[in-house]
Amino acid sequence: MTDLFRDFWWLMFPMGFMLLGAFRAWLDYRARREVVETLRDLAKAGHEAPEALVAQLDAR
Repeated sequence: MTDLFRDFWWLMFPMGFMLLGAFRAWLDYRARREVVETLRDLAKAGHEAPEALVAQLDAR
């Protein structure tokens, strides 16, 4: 087992970057979903959506 780690220690870096990328994509998804839910709630209530909120959705 120690030979396996000693031979492939460098794989920690690409795997770490992949995990970081997946976590960041998940956070972006959550933020986008929250904006869409807010826009949906505003539309149900009959209110106009603020431009800043729509711009936030367009920026992603």
